[in-house]
Amino acid sequence: MSADSRSKHAQFLKLVALAFVVGFALAVALCTVWRNHPGVFTPPVRVAAVAICPPFLLAQVFETTSDATLAFVITIGTIVFANAFLYAGLASFVYFLISILFPRRRA
Repeated sequence: MSADSRSKHAQFLKLVALAFVVGFALAVALCTVWRNHPGVFTPPVRVAAVAICPPFLLAQVFETTSDATLAFVITIGTIVFANAFLYAGLASFVYFLISILFPRRRA
């Protein structure tokens, strides 16, 4: 790759990496609160949590099925990585739309 193409895609890569980290951190925070303070998640709070972290729906499924440690680890891992990739994908889509609607001017 030439230096020009690297600089062209650097902004995109930074955006996707930032979105991935934000999605990861948000899911970890929600799962930590859910694990340590389960009484906080009343129905309105649970709806808000699912709105900002859609994979958090799996937490409700886990509550009704099992208390096994392996199931807990798999559920939390799925929630965290699914939300991270969801945020990265959404950021990619927004970047695509912005690049189509507002093309760069060439010097």
